[in-house]
Parts: sequence; structure tokens; C-alpha cells
Amino acid sequence: MKKILIIAICSMVSTCYSQEHKFQFKMGSEYGLPRKAEDLSFFGNETDGVVNLSLKKEALYITRFNPKTLSQTDERIIEVPEATRDMVSEILVDFNKNYFWLRSDWNKEAQKELLYATKVDVKKGRLDANNQKLIEAEKMGASGYQTIGLYSYKKIGKYDFNFDANHTKLLVSYRRVPESRKDKNSYDKLGIHVFDENMQKIWGNEFTMPYTEKRMDNEDFALDINGNAYLLAKVYNSDDRKEVDKATGNPGYHLEVFKFTKDNQQVIQATISLDEYFIQESSLIENSMHDMIIACTYSKNAKNKGTEGIFLGILDTNGNISNYKKGYYKFPAAELQKFESRRKKRKIEKDEDYEAPNLKVRNVVVENDGSVLIACEEYFIEVRQHYSSGMGSMPGRYSTSDVYHYDDILASKIDASGNFLWMRKIPKRQQGSRGRGTMSFKLISDETGYYFLYLDNKKNERMEADDTPAKHVDGAGGQVMVSKIDNSGNETKEIVFDTRDEDIMIFPTEFTKINKNQFIGRARIKKTLFKPVVITMK
Repeated sequence: MKKILIIAICSMVSTCYSQEHKFQFKMGSEYGLPRKAEDLSFFGNETDGVVNLSLKKEALYITRFNPKTLSQTDERIIEVPEATRDMVSEILVDFNKNYFWLRSDWNKEAQKELLYATKVDVKKGRLDANNQKLIEAEKMGASGYQTIGLYSYKKIGKYDFNFDANHTKLLVSYRRVPESRKDKNSYDKLGIHVFDENMQKIWGNEFTMPYTEKRMDNEDFALDINGNAYLLAKVYNSDDRKEVDKATGNPGYHLEVFKFTKDNQQVIQATISLDEYFIQESSLIENSMHDMIIACTYSKNAKNKGTEGIFLGILDTNGNISNYKKGYYKFPAAELQKFESRRKKRKIEKDEDYEAPNLKVRNVVVENDGSVLIACEEYFIEVRQHYSSGMGSMPGRYSTSDVYHYDDILASKIDASGNFLWMRKIPKRQQGSRGRGTMSFKLISDETGYYFLYLDNKKNERMEADDTPAKHVDGAGGQVMVSKIDNSGNETKEIVFDTRDEDIMIFPTEFTKINKNQFIGRARIKKTLFKPVVITMK
């Protein structure tokens, strides 16, 4: 009877707990970095070694570790003499043990934006002496700015980087500063450059888009195995940029996929029909058949900005767009009700058109068999108001502070035949006041399923469907938790490590995969002291 009861409970909650540890947590030797050094990446492999790159101003810190013992074997400080105050570290590219550090800079005298690639020798823990200049362009746009002095700043977010499905090619795209300041008169000019696994340029060009900035919002770039580039964009029906068409009540916009090729100066366009659905977030990714999958979250209500489910479309190699199998997939209400309060459960049960609030798409994984996984996270910023009483005749005053919330994970799987296999909720409740910090999660997948790595409260290791998650506060210890969902939708959850045992801080989103069953990150002991951390999946 006891065994039958346990099986029944596991079936109801969709989460079973194994007594056998499936993960090993290992920390290496302590190493130091200067204060406020920027952590760029941990990377490497079990043959050549493991390297951590960090940057402070124009100095690059390369720290090398033995991949088996995690003991430090070398440290180098490399000045980047040609770097200016405008240098920005962009990305660390891993082309199957071929590693490149990409950085951007600004040549003030020539008024040129520059992008460089430098090969990293993991075995010797050093940079290649030869810098490759990948791109030189004028008047480049940016997504933001970073202060570098009292009255000066530098551009950040100038480039987008995307790989093809086989991870053998890299797309680097950018946007030129428009000639006109008025969006209704300005047409986006995009730079599209494709590189091979040795960072040699395959082709590159600049394209003028067919719609004005007033009517078009760029959503996501992608690259296929043949080196063709794509852009998914939201295109409004008019310059009014109305979300809702008053005449029909349907969206006042549609989605389009633009294709850029080496031998064609013209942009190839394909339109996606949305019917009565409103798209919240969208992404574009190549599948194993080299079709482009359009993955979106959607709503039926333009006002509440919630999410009813997932929309999948497909652009085939002939340039035709259609719904991916059934197209729209609604989240099952029974799964949404799990790990919620009684009041929230009743609300979901009564509302046939209930839409999950504050969802952000974090990962889209297209498997070799054609199945698709979309992982979302409940994320929002709460503005809290505080009142400070005055002293003597001084009046009191109000102030505000931001609280960042990283809550439940919703993972959905659609198989290659277009069937909605499952949607699973991983309960968590993370809060902090300093941005992401130790919060959110890292998704790592293999042929057996999906591993979600995050920090959590110990009370959440074993939960029933009627429980609500206990809070984890950013920077206040916490357990390193791994939740696995296998390909059939079965869940397991395990505490890998308690950070309070060592008084360290771990940043799950910064972990990277270094081989089939290991991923690596770093633990912060003090402001300038760190240790490498490897988690091994058995």
C-alpha cells in the first residue's frame, strides 16, 4: 500500500524525488581578480583545459585550470594596447574547441565602428598574436550606453550574434543610425555579415528595409546552414502603430520574415497571418531540416499582456510560411493551477480565457527530431513605495525602490507531429533589489531531456501540487537546485549544493557547457576572490 500511495502522489504532482544523487558539485582552487573586473566567460574542455576570461578597462585576465582537479595552472594579464576607452567585450565564440574573443571599439579619428576577433589558445592560456578585424562601419546604432567618466559614455549592444543549427557559422548583424530623426521618414539600414568556424568572412552586405521605422520593429535574427540570414519583424498596418484594428478587433499588425542572401541585393519577404491572436514575444531558429521555426507566445487580449499559449510557424526552404502543424497551443489550466494559492487556483479554474501574466521567453530549443521546447519564466519589476517620517519640523517624504521578481518556470514541449506533449511548471519564487544577480535559471539540454539550474529555498525541494513556493532572496545563500524534465515530461528535482556551507555566491545563468555532461561557472567568495565550479551530470 505504501508503494502504491507514493506512486500515486508522484503521478499527481508530476515530480518524483530520487534518493540517488544524479549530479556532482565540485569547486576548484581559489583565484583573485581586481575589483570590478568584468566576468566574460568560463569555457574549455576536458582535453585542453578550462579558462576564465575577465576584463578590467584595457587589461584581459586569463586564468587557466586543470579540467580534472580544477586547480589553477596559469595566470596571465594581457594588455590590449590598441583598445580605447570605448572598447566593449561582445561575446566568446566556441566553434567546437575553436575559441574566439570578440570585442568592439570606436576609432574617433576615422569615425569608424570596429569589431575584432582574437583566437584564444586554451592549452597555453593565452591569446593569439593576430587580431582579425571583422567589421568596419560608420554611424552604428546601439541598444544602450555605459558611463565611462564624469561626462562621457560608450555604446553597448551594437551587435546581434546568431549561430546556425550546426554551430559552424556565425551571423553578426547591426543597425546603422538612421539618416532622418523622424521614424515615419526613416528606413532601417542593417548590416549582415556571416563568418565560418575560423572567423573568416563568407559574405557581408548592408540592406535597406522596405518599411519605415514607424511601421516596423525588429524582433529576432537567425542564420541557416547555407549562410543565409533572416530577420523576424513586427510590421504595423499603418503609421498609427495601433495594436488593435478597430474595424475587425484583430491585431493591427502582422509578422514578416525577411531573408538576406549572398547573391541577392534585394530583401526576400514572407508574411505570417495571425488571425485574431496577439503576439507577445517571438523568436526565430533553424531546425534540423533547415527550415526556420517561428516560436511565439500569444494572447487573445491585447490589453492585459498575458500569455494564453504558444504559436509555432514554419518558413520552409522554398520561402513558404505556414502554421507549424496545429499552430496555436494553449497552456493547460490544470498545470497552471499547480503550486498556486487557493484563490489563484479558483481564478484560473473559473476563467476560460485565463492568461498567465508576466511571462518572458528565455529559451527555444529545436531538437534534431523536429520537436520544440519553449521555456518561459515569470518575471516582473515591482515598484515599492516607502515613507520616512520627518525630524522635528521637517516633513516626512516618500521614496521608491525596485524589487525584481524571477518566479515560476513554464516549459512546453511540442513533438515533430505537432502534438502538444506536455507543459510543466517548475515552482520558484526569487526576489532581489539589484537586478538579476543570482536569480533566474540556466537551461542545459541533452538527449535525455532538460536540466534547469537555479538557486532556491531548501523548502522547495519537495513540494505537493497544493503547496506554494517559499521565497529565495538574492544574495542570501540558497541551494543550488537542478530540476530535470525528461522527454516524456517526468520531473526530478535535486539539491546539488548548499551555498551557505561554504559562504559563497553562485550565479546560475553564467554557467556554460564544456562537454556532454558537465557545465562550469564560478563561485564568488569575496568581492575579488573566486573559485571555479563544475557540475557533472551522471
